[in-house]
Amino acid sequence: MGMLARIIDPDEWLIALRENGCRVTDVQEMLVRILAHAESPLSAEQAWEAARQIRPETGRATVYRTVEKLEGLKLLRRIHGYQGCSHFMPTLPEPMMLFICLVCGRADYLDSQPLDDLIHQSEQASGHHITESRLQLFGTCAICQQNR
Repeated sequence: MGMLARIIDPDEWLIALRENGCRVTDVQEMLVRILAHAESPLSAEQAWEAARQIRPETGRATVYRTVEKLEGLKLLRRIHGYQGCSHFMPTLPEPMMLFICLVCGRADYLDSQPLDDLIHQSEQASGHHITESRLQLFGTCAICQQNR
């Protein structure tokens, strides 16, 4: 079980969809589970391909609408600067830095304390109040470095 599977609860995503007026179907529930447990950034197209492995008749439009709803509810975050900005990862409850390996595609959320310290210092120096931040780091993970 990966790190995200221990942090992200897909049942909470389903509750959020229902609370926002969505009638959750079995297909949407399956998609939520696929997306909530993604260990690397997934595009809607990749989520559709994964869903078709489970339920071959899954419609592409259903997947794209579900991804759009989840992004709108801030349950998925778009990964900017990665393969055309069309990939998504689950948003974690607290702000964390996201690292994506450009070799294997695995994503890891890193301790955000250094970022929190930098934000606090920036606020002190500038007088600005920073309410949101997203830091995405790209490189080669430790496993891929060892395999080289």
